[in-house]
Amino acid sequence: MASNTKQTTFRRKLRANKMGASRKAYIRAHGTTPVFPVHSADAVANAPAAQLAPAKTEG
Repeated sequence: MASNTKQTTFRRKLRANKMGASRKAYIRAHGTTPVFPVHSADAVANAPAAQLAPAKTEG
């Protein structure tokens, strides 16, 4: 049987790992960078013609 100190140390470590599990899962699934518009209407309207991607045509 393990000593009382080993049991206490293990339990404290286990508890610390379990704390914030839902927050950690959310961060893994959604990331930490906030959502921001990459191609907003204003950015496309003000962009030079050479910077815009050419329209794809079926051919």
